[in-house]
Amino acid sequence: MSLKKLLFTDLDGSLLNHHDYDYSSAMPAMQRLNSEQIPWILTTSKTAAEVVELKAELNNPYPFIVENGAGIFWSKESLDCDLLLKSLVSNNASMSAHANIENWGDGFQYLSLNLVSLPQILQLARDYKTQHGIDYLGFSEMDAQQVMGCTGLSFENALKAKQRNFSEPLLWKDSEQASIEFKRAMSRQGLQVLKGGRFVHLMGLSNKGLALKVLEDYYQQAWQSKIETMALGDGDNDISLLEASDNPVIISSPVNPAPLVKHNKVFVTQENGPKGWNQAVLDWLELD
Repeated sequence: MSLKKLLFTDLDGSLLNHHDYDYSSAMPAMQRLNSEQIPWILTTSKTAAEVVELKAELNNPYPFIVENGAGIFWSKESLDCDLLLKSLVSNNASMSAHANIENWGDGFQYLSLNLVSLPQILQLARDYKTQHGIDYLGFSEMDAQQVMGCTGLSFENALKAKQRNFSEPLLWKDSEQASIEFKRAMSRQGLQVLKGGRFVHLMGLSNKGLALKVLEDYYQQAWQSKIETMALGDGDNDISLLEASDNPVIISSPVNPAPLVKHNKVFVTQENGPKGWNQAVLDWLELD
């Protein structure tokens, strides 16, 4: 079988500049990926509502992964749904019993990789917050103006960021010890707390790495070809994604230390954000 390439990328702080969300420095590599018809799959903590518009702006026609791996989205009829479900079974048989293909928005479908629904997640978090008096502010508690204030997003994009399907970002204001205890309590409920660039994310036991493996398996079957993957990210919530890939790239961050990735081929860029992203992708595309 011939070898084909598949790329997965985080957005904030990686493809998008951490401070102003600009991606212009990455345009040469994006254009090269499109010209060679290499799927580049946006893999982010953002919501589907946020990503759909950005995908169109970036001229990216491929599936995308949202809310830290909790959901895989694609344009209707662009993927074989039966083959995708088969790929999920191959990578997580226990999750497959709960898996369904759902319709979303205008012309999209999605597959949830979570076993716990968002209403259940929110209720568990609220109960713990009330009982223990911890100090955090969740996205579900914020209005759009508050989201704007802590993200730098426009009002329109802040509304999209609040349209969550699977997870709850938390602006943590309490102590590190309270954070550790909260993590332990949520773990007992079948949830996890992931640290992102700006927030901690409360969600089910899905992750970006599992989503990568499901789509890698899907494309391998669809193409009948061996796959080589690259993944790029800058935060702790990208660790599973980076460790699941053949070629993990840590994008240097102006604000966060590099995540601790266990992989014998991990590479750290010299440049921050989209500049580092662009060079790493172009270098990879030059390899046979």
